[in-house]
Amino acid sequence: MTELDQAIAAAYGSEGKQDDVNKVYLTLLRSTLFLPVRKDQDSLDDEPFRPLFTVINEEYFMLAFDTLDRLIAWAGDQMDKIAYVELSGRDLVAGINEKVYLCVNLDTQYYKEFSPDEVFQLKKIVARLDQLKGA
Repeated sequence: MTELDQAIAAAYGSEGKQDDVNKVYLTLLRSTLFLPVRKDQDSLDDEPFRPLFTVINEEYFMLAFDTLDRLIAWAGDQMDKIAYVELSGRDLVAGINEKVYLCVNLDTQYYKEFSPDEVFQLKKIVARLDQLKGA
């Protein structure tokens, strides 16, 4: 069980008490995440990588995993067709659109889907942390 699993389990167990939810957010931001990305990226593209995502009912869902083993287990026999990047939760949140659902640890016991509202809240936390660093 990872630190993020523990925080998510505590938040579910407390039925979403704000202190426990805040711990999930802070743990996610501190975590190293593994993001599945396109392997066949166009070399002329200015972007360093293109995350895999899906669109369901005009809503965007993006995956991230807190261990490489979990990403590999999710990808299964398709792993040779994708690549991945490793980045901090803070950097991931700072770089994604707040209209995206961030799906962490899909197909695990402690899967957590961060809604666009939660992604927006996470972005506000990152901004506050950046302000504190600059002060």
